[in-house]
Amino acid sequence: MDRSLQVLLLTIFVAMLGLGIVSPILPLYAESFGATYIQVGLLSSAWSISRFIFSAPAGSMSDTSGRKKVIMGGLLVYSAVSLLYAFAWDYNSLLFFRFVHGLGSAMASPVAMAYAAELAPKGQEGRYMGIMSLAMFGGMGVGPLIGGTLTDTFGLSVPFYVMGGMTALSLAFTALFLPETQPTGFGKDKPRPSFRRVLSNRILLAGFIYRAVNSLGNSSIMGFLSLFMYTAVAQGGLGLTITEAGTVLSAGTIASALMQQPSGALADRYNKVKLIMLGGVISAAGMWSFTLAHTFWEVMLARLIFGAGSALVMPSISSLAAIEGREFGVGTTMSVMESSMSLGMMVGPLVSGVLADALSLAPIFWVGSAISLFGVGIFWAIQRGYKLTAQAADATA
Repeated sequence: MDRSLQVLLLTIFVAMLGLGIVSPILPLYAESFGATYIQVGLLSSAWSISRFIFSAPAGSMSDTSGRKKVIMGGLLVYSAVSLLYAFAWDYNSLLFFRFVHGLGSAMASPVAMAYAAELAPKGQEGRYMGIMSLAMFGGMGVGPLIGGTLTDTFGLSVPFYVMGGMTALSLAFTALFLPETQPTGFGKDKPRPSFRRVLSNRILLAGFIYRAVNSLGNSSIMGFLSLFMYTAVAQGGLGLTITEAGTVLSAGTIASALMQQPSGALADRYNKVKLIMLGGVISAAGMWSFTLAHTFWEVMLARLIFGAGSALVMPSISSLAAIEGREFGVGTTMSVMESSMSLGMMVGPLVSGVLADALSLAPIFWVGSAISLFGVGIFWAIQRGYKLTAQAADATA
């Protein structure tokens, strides 16, 4: 395995481990400041708004000035905001820090994926994207279990310190061991990368809209699944402990992570479009299953179904972006595709918060499942008849 890829995998795993550590406790942290469900949803929206604003500029910067500097800048922001979370004094300060966190995420994750895409030999884009997704999901999968246990044992502040330390370690690895990339050449014959140019490609437009709609439906997972699990049964939840909730989040994400590399191999061999659609249907079924769960093991099964569907989608859609993006700048293309997820998650958590405040927690999963299925239909309609590049066509024959 290429040494640069090894460094990227370690860097992204450690950074995502820190992010995963705080994911199950942020809603609880917000509630400690008196936040409503809508305000809990706004926390996720603030992160997503920031990612949407900054992802494409960060990707374009990495295309023209090198990827290592941008990744390091993102990890530096991660490290700083981790400590700021622990010193939040009210809900508004927490909301601002969440926005800054989105900036760090926009600079680090999509650009790291673009770096790996450039390392991928032709015809192995799915495999490389699957390996990177394995590291990302693996870190985020282990994190919630650690975060829930730390919170139950030591209190709400400790996970933020641990996240800061993990991300600082990731920054050190990147600075010391990751080579800088050469800027991509753009000139008269090859226009500079841009958001508009990427979306002029129909398969990328289909993927962009699919990810936006799908993340609109799936956003309840990020903002409200942990609340649903540890809210009392009398209040519409399952009444699990924070540790049990963290275990479900971790197990689901780890299972999804373990499926990323096999899914990447499938994406290199079979029809990427069909894999994306199949994964979308399975993940929607998993989300619906949350409303049928009454016990720890039932919600665990629903989370595993959801994770299996997501695992089919990610390598296929990322490898299409890697292949098609060579024409537009891989960094810009990857970042635009990441920003599509953020676009859906700007609105989704707020919609989920309104539903939860007005009704209860369960209806947000019904609505999310329906929206996700709608996204599959839109993707199918837009991409019909599109002629892929020769590389992509070979892998989707």
